[in-house]
Amino acid sequence: MEQIKLKHFISIFSLSILSVYSQEKNVLRKGLINTQLTLSTSSMFAEKQSYFYLHGSLENFVSEKISLSGEGYYYLGNLSNSGSIFNYNHSLFFGASKHFTKKNNDFYIGIQPGISFLKLDPNNNQLVMSHNGINPLISTVIGYNFYINSFFHFFVQSRIIEGENNFDIHKNLAEIRFSAGLGFNINAL
Repeated sequence: MEQIKLKHFISIFSLSILSVYSQEKNVLRKGLINTQLTLSTSSMFAEKQSYFYLHGSLENFVSEKISLSGEGYYYLGNLSNSGSIFNYNHSLFFGASKHFTKKNNDFYIGIQPGISFLKLDPNNNQLVMSHNGINPLISTVIGYNFYINSFFHFFVQSRIIEGENNFDIHKNLAEIRFSAGLGFNINAL
């Protein structure tokens, strides 16, 4: 039974890769909507700590070269040996990207303002208690997509974030985040 499931998976995967060569239309066009969900790692510049997030995005191409996207990061924890300075640090971004495409290759750069929803860990920040805070952020995003076919694409993305927390105590929120994985496409038009 397991061998049959594996054979079906291999067959479907092979057909989706082979469909790249049978496409007549360009996947990257106005109306393309893509979505991604993956784990993202990060490194804070000021605190020398690493975190990981659940990263999701939704992007719509308003032309062949310009897209609008909304992205969210849900804080999952600390990768460093030392204790985290945050109880949580979720963030949302929305902005535009310029795409440089050739066939199914898509390199892009964009700017996305955003907000962070965070709460500092009182124990690791020498506080009696901490409060929830909402802080403005600005980020630059650079990435690459390879569109396998009309339905799937592989992606890698890095994002540099600038911002400051001014609730309870001042903290620099500058960090770099990396994401990679498999995304899904819908051609809306």
